[in-house]
Amino acid sequence: MREELQGDLAEAFASDDDLGQAYDAFIGERVLPGDGVYNPDTGTYEPAKHAYNGSYWREEFTFAEIQSLDLGSADIKIGMLASAVDEMPQVDDSITLAGGAEARVISVTPDPVGATYAVHLKVS
Repeated sequence: MREELQGDLAEAFASDDDLGQAYDAFIGERVLPGDGVYNPDTGTYEPAKHAYNGSYWREEFTFAEIQSLDLGSADIKIGMLASAVDEMPQVDDSITLAGGAEARVISVTPDPVGATYAVHLKVS
């Protein structure tokens, strides 16, 4: 069922109609735990980072989310197909959205079959 749903959604977002045009690319970056990578020029350790990418669409927060979350004007919600991302984003990852906006992942909620993720972001 998951594969069929992902296939149908991927096909819909790949089209040139309104749904396909609402799908944008992003670049994600995660700071890895540990000491990082030694930079001999500065004599310090710089955090090791892992990059990944995928595609997303904008979503609206539900009424229940608006009431239960401490949302600010910089908060947005995006959706993404699990099959259209290199890996599932994690809390505190940095996401560069289409147009260059930088955001931090606040939460990630997979749907019950794991075909999509709803991602709460705070734009910086």
